[in-house]
Amino acid sequence: MPVLITGATGFLGSRVLRELLPRGDDMVTVLGRGTPAELRARTERQLVRLGGPPLGPSDLKRLAYVTGDLTKDDLGLDGVARTRLADGLAEVWHCAADVSLPGNPGTVHRTNVCGTQRTLDLLDHAPGARLLHVSTTSVAGARRTGHVTEDDLTDAYGFESPYQASKYTAECAVRAWSAAHPDRTVTVLRPGVLTAGTTVPPGSTDQATGALPRLLDRALALAAWQVKLAVRLIAGTRRSPLHLRVPGDPGGHLNFVPVDYAVRAMVRAAAGHTGPGLRTLHVTHPQNTPNTLLASMLPEMTGIHVTLTPVLERPTPVETLVAKFGGHLLTYLRHRRTYDRTNLLRSVGDLPDPDPLDLAYLNRALAPRGAAARALQDLSAGAGPNGRTSPR
Repeated sequence: MPVLITGATGFLGSRVLRELLPRGDDMVTVLGRGTPAELRARTERQLVRLGGPPLGPSDLKRLAYVTGDLTKDDLGLDGVARTRLADGLAEVWHCAADVSLPGNPGTVHRTNVCGTQRTLDLLDHAPGARLLHVSTTSVAGARRTGHVTEDDLTDAYGFESPYQASKYTAECAVRAWSAAHPDRTVTVLRPGVLTAGTTVPPGSTDQATGALPRLLDRALALAAWQVKLAVRLIAGTRRSPLHLRVPGDPGGHLNFVPVDYAVRAMVRAAAGHTGPGLRTLHVTHPQNTPNTLLASMLPEMTGIHVTLTPVLERPTPVETLVAKFGGHLLTYLRHRRTYDRTNLLRSVGDLPDPDPLDLAYLNRALAPRGAAARALQDLSAGAGPNGRTSPR
């Protein structure tokens, strides 16, 4: 059963590929940027980094590599290459996406919307192929409350980032294509916020997390340097904890889902949907993670004590900086919506649900790295402001 996958070198796509290989499909074609040799090197490097049971030589031999670009017309392929790529395809996994939450709207649209449309155009030349389209629970946009069903798709609540808007528009395109091709099988997979696998030991190289946690890491680095500067300018330096109020819903929660569970569920669900027609699944954790639990991580992790407040009244200069530089991230702390999992549970059979995410796991999965870790260590060792910086 020949398979095509986009985004195979990304956080999620590489793991989907790793899960697909032992199935024994005839061939798996990786579509991506760079020469086939460069694409092979990136893909195999990522597969090795993921760890797990070793892949056999025959697994890697079943991988083929085709140079393509989602942002270009016809995926950057000429007619002959496109026909060759589509010939005999049985399955297309569209995992590629630009996950830059505060990203440039035009750039994000070109990858996520135009790239999806070009993948659908390719499917027009592969009449025997079914589509597995990786979307996101973020298509719910700025909706903060209520129970989101797997069939819900609306722009009535607006969007908090170009990423959300682009993934919504891409999913609309998939639905329109499916309606125009009622004999085709389409599975839309909406994962929650992807985090490191639950079995990854501390110190492993596989602690890189998905889009929102990576953004958190960058936001923490930027906010830490800005806060340190403000501390020095406003209050001088002294060794003391830093207390901040942050805009957010103390009763809110986010749906973090370990990527190892998400990938196993996706591959199982794909096998369980033979169609025809379209089915949408929320690949989510059965229990959302409370914002208060996330806030409780920060003192030990960063030296910063955070109090969530629905309305930030009379913010201190430091709190103003944090709200300014983390604004696109802080919107997520206002969510308390939940997600229906009916289609998912019907499709994954006896796959056990993941365990509740506790503080130990979150500290490991979301721990700052790189520039963020260095900035926060420097900040917590340097000082916190006095006076009005304590929460009221």
